[in-house]
Amino acid sequence: MQYKKSVFRSLAMVTQLGLSVITPVFLCIFIGYQIDSRFETKILVPMLILGVLAGGRSAWVLAKATLEQEKKEDERIRRERMSQSARAGVSKPKQPSRIRREGQAADSTEREADKDGMA
Repeated sequence: MQYKKSVFRSLAMVTQLGLSVITPVFLCIFIGYQIDSRFETKILVPMLILGVLAGGRSAWVLAKATLEQEKKEDERIRRERMSQSARAGVSKPKQPSRIRREGQAADSTEREADKDGMA
């Protein structure tokens, strides 16, 4: 299950990364072309550079946020595994055996007799 979640998350990140880079570039080219055609200026190239820089920044922010989220998720999974393994190691204290050897049986009856005689 974790593998499928990771694959879909990576696919979504790549798609979002591509769109977040391409959108500012095309938007700045469109705005630059419109300004050039209406006012007869030469602003298309600076707008293209601005679009590339904006797309690069957008990609950087997105990648950084995704890596931080992934790091937090990995830390949470690691803590869950550690707590589960810690719980698995806990057991009940060892109970004394109810089976007595021959020598112990005689000793215990003698002790009981001594206690009864003292009382």
